[in-house]
This record gives sequence, structure tokens and C-alpha cells, in this order.
Amino acid sequence: MGKGNSRASKKRAAKKAKAAIKSGNAVIDPSSSVVANVVSTNNSKGGQKMSLWSDDDEDEIEDEGEDQTPLTTPLMKQSPKAPSSARPSASDDASNNATNDATNDATNDTSDGDSGSDDDVDMEVAEGEEDPSMKSVSGTLLSTLLDPIPPSTFFSTYFEKKPLHLVRSDDPEYPHDPFLTRKDVEEMLLRQSLRYGVDLNVTNVVDGVRQTLDLLPSSGGDPVVAESKDVMSNLESGCSVRLLCPQMHSDDVWELCSILETTFGCMVGANAYLTPTASQGFAPHYDDVDVFILQQEGKKRWRVYPPLKGEVLPRTSSRDFREDEIGKPVLDVVLGEGDLLYLPRGWIHQAVTTREDTHSLHLTVSCMQDWSWASMLEEVLPEAVKRACAGAGAEGEGMRAGMPRDFLDYMGVMHDNDWAIKDVRRNGGVVENDEKTKVRKRTQFRKLLKAKLSLVVDSALRLADWGADEMGKQFLWDRLPPAYSEEEKADTSDGQPGAPIFPETMVRISRDGIARVVVEGDKAVVYHCGDNDRKYHSNPLSPLDFELDDAPTIECLFKTVAPRWIAVKDLPHPPAEDFDDKVDIVKALFEEGIVAIRQVEGVRR
Repeated sequence: MGKGNSRASKKRAAKKAKAAIKSGNAVIDPSSSVVANVVSTNNSKGGQKMSLWSDDDEDEIEDEGEDQTPLTTPLMKQSPKAPSSARPSASDDASNNATNDATNDATNDTSDGDSGSDDDVDMEVAEGEEDPSMKSVSGTLLSTLLDPIPPSTFFSTYFEKKPLHLVRSDDPEYPHDPFLTRKDVEEMLLRQSLRYGVDLNVTNVVDGVRQTLDLLPSSGGDPVVAESKDVMSNLESGCSVRLLCPQMHSDDVWELCSILETTFGCMVGANAYLTPTASQGFAPHYDDVDVFILQQEGKKRWRVYPPLKGEVLPRTSSRDFREDEIGKPVLDVVLGEGDLLYLPRGWIHQAVTTREDTHSLHLTVSCMQDWSWASMLEEVLPEAVKRACAGAGAEGEGMRAGMPRDFLDYMGVMHDNDWAIKDVRRNGGVVENDEKTKVRKRTQFRKLLKAKLSLVVDSALRLADWGADEMGKQFLWDRLPPAYSEEEKADTSDGQPGAPIFPETMVRISRDGIARVVVEGDKAVVYHCGDNDRKYHSNPLSPLDFELDDAPTIECLFKTVAPRWIAVKDLPHPPAEDFDDKVDIVKALFEEGIVAIRQVEGVRR
């Protein structure tokens, strides 16, 4: 459950996004301008700054036909008034590829919460209702962070493809209000018992090599709690301090990450880096996550290098590189306060603070870790093999049949002479009969293997929904607990403990995407992130079991998202419309914090 969150400045990006939506400015329109609702569209003040590679640089990159030019552009200044006829949206043209299609769906909520519910289910928006869906809130937050680049352009042109650099620091009217400050970090060190290697690292780079100065625990002991004076002394000596999970200790960072998880449909995390002047904390490297670098205080110079051949969108982070291994940077920029730099995973980077400021503090927001088609296939294929083998017919029997008795006599690397035989034939030589027999058997073996694989592929395709549910369950365990606003919390069991449920009680999921119903055996099982802690995987998932005939009720509830509500009496529960069952389901989900309720005026109490 959300444990409360501070009401940050209205200028803060997350708050601006919420305020823009909750101002009641008409309805969501996917064709409307995203930027116009948050910032001025006047581009006369400086235009765009382009940072283009030379032709020689482009030739060195395996771009597969994609334009990989990183863009540098100034942020347009904050508009004093949003247009009264539009509400921010995150409409996206996802024509590039299927991956973008899936990603953009998370930002393109144009239904005002009507998420595929049956036509005969009576959903309604309460009079005066202004609650936005979380997809709208998240899309607007992303619009604010990326302004003036619309999310549609970001996803089609930059996401997982190339860097994006947005300049705000040269606009004196930009209302920069950081999510995190040096004072916040110092307060954490004093009050939160941060531990070396768990909550923070102290590092520097000497002669191009990273050094970690964390105090190590004694053999078998607990991690050492960092003393504030020791950490600050290292900072003054030129070391960098990295906070590994600032969202555990900062409500603003927690809210930022929690909201963005809706846009990206995967876990969003954060690190914070506090570095003294003219210092470098980390050697050149690439990450296994896409990162948004938000400069909070001071300035920092970033040099960015294209991915190495075969290491585009890597699934693991790299080792530290030497300067002579990475060549010349394709992007060399200084981030000032309020600037943003997006880097897809695999892009090598290094950063050093400038001599102009006393320190630099930046926040790195990350996503897409181990969240790829490969991740999906790793879930589906083992189960597909099991199910292909389980059939009672000839196909299942064929999968379970033994291997050819002599296959080790002609298969394996030591028997792979195919290339040599082709060479002999090409040069007019004679291939011995034993070798011809071996070639024939190897060819037949591959045909048999291909036939078995086709059965597994058919099985895997039938498991598409199952695989999606498995990844959905993983996401619910990985992600942060919802950072509820005070308004959201008022409708949950935190705000209404022990509230009664009546036929006319209006209900909906407390925040879209925080729960999922799956079928396991003869049960409908609800997984949710409401019991998660801000500390990663601190709490196990706590699923709720229901009868299978309860599933339509739960599905309808989970598809009823803000601003929609539905009365308990209108929830479907076939085959028999059992009101008591509906009440029990709503009550269980409400007590778990998954469902929000509002009582209708005039209903008996």
C-alpha cells in the first residue's frame, strides 16, 4: 500500500503533469498537441540546437538503416496558461515496429478509462468528476519531461535507437525545481542509516580506472552503515557518491518512478549521483537499461559513444572501458540544471563535473531492464516444450520418443565436416561413401529437429497469453508500490478503513495497472503490487485466490479505471447474478487496497 507522499512544489514536473490534467480542461484528444497543454509552442527563442555526427562517424556504426543522429534542442519556456480546450495526451505513431506498438499503447489512453468493458456493463463518470486515468497522468508527466519533443516523436525516433539531449538551463524563465537536492542527500545520510554497497557507493576514477571506496563488512557481517562525516569527507576529497535507491527515501523520486512505470509498462528505478567539482566517479561503460539523466544541481559534462558491434540493446551491463577502446564521442555536451539526456541501453558514456560549480547532482531514471522479446521467450519456450510433450496423440508421443541410437556418431562439432565436403566437391574431388552417409544422416537429423521445433512453436503461440501473464506477474513484483495522491488514498481502505459495501456503492480499481487476474488451475488468482515495499523485492507477492466464476467480476473491476466508476450491483457475475458474491469480492479487494470506493449520497449507511 502507498505509505503517503509529500505534496511537492506545483512547479515540479510530476505535479505539473497532474495539475494540467486535473484542471478539467475538456477531454483527452489523441490528435491534440501534447506540448501546447504544458508549454508554449513559440519556437522563436533560439530554435533547435542540432548536434550532428560527421559522415565518418556514421560509417563506423551498424545502424541497420536507422538515422542515429542524437538531437540537442532547447526546452521551450513554460506557458503561463494552458489552452482551455485541450487536455494533455500522449498520442503516438507506432508504425516503426511491434515493440513501439506495445510501448505506445501504455501512453495512448484515449478512452477515459473504458478499457474494453462489455457494452452492457453500466459504467459512469460521477457528476463533476475530474479524476484522470493513470495512463493520462503518466503520459503527461513524460510530455513534461521531454518537452518540446512529443512522446510520439520520442518513441518513434529515439526510444531504443539513439540519444536525445534537451536543453533547459539556458532559459531563465524555465521553473527548474529539482526532485532531489544536495540537502536532501545530506539529510538521508544523517537520518536513514544508509549502508555501503546496499544504499550507496563511494567511487572515483584514477588514471582511467574506477575505484570503489565502500567500507566492507567483516566476514559474514552485515553491511556497514555509512557515517555522514566520512561520506562527506570523501566527497570533498574528489569522490562521487551514488545513491542506489533514492526512491526509498525520497517521496518525490518515488512518485516520479511510480507514475512512469505506467508509461513504460515495466519497472522504473533510479540512482542519484553527487560529485564534487572537476571529478569523475565512473569509467566509460554502457548499461543494460535505458536511462533518463535529469540534471538536478550544478553542471556535468557527458561524452557519449555509439554501441559496439553486436552490442546494441544489450541484456547485461558492460565492464569498464579504456579510452583507447571507444574512440571519439558522437555527443559531447554539458548538462545544466533542468537539462535532460536520454541514452538507450548499450550506448557507452562517461561524465565529469565542470570546474565552474561546487558540485553536480543528477538523477538517473532507468527502465527496460531485462524486458525484451528474449525475456518473453525465456518464459514461454520451456513451458511450450512441456506442453508439446504432454499430448496424448502422435505428436506428444513423437516428442517423447527416444533419440536415434547412433546420432552421436554423426552429430556434434567433431562430425561437422560439411564445409570440407563442399570444398572437395567444388574442386572436383571424390567424397568417400562413409562421408556421404554421414552427410545424409546429418541432413535427416536436421529435418527431424525442425519438425519437433515446429511443434514447440505451435505450442508457444498458444501460450502467448500465459507468457504475458507471467511477465505481468513479474512486473507486479518488480515495481514500486503505487505512490497515491491524497485524493486517491481517500477512496481506498487507507482512507476509509472498514467502509461498508452497498449495492449502489461505486467501485473501480484504485489505480490502473496495479493488479492482474490470471487463471491457475481451477482458481482465478489476483496478483497486485499493493503490498510491495519501496525496497526492491522486500516483500513477496501476496496473491488472492477466487473461484473461477468470480473472474468476470474481477476483470470488470480491473478494467474500470479513472474517471469511470461502476456500481457494485452492475458488476457481472454469470451465470447467476449473485449479489452476495459481488459484495464479498469487492470487500476482499477493497481491504487489500486494490479497489477504490465512493458512496452515493442518500444511500443508507
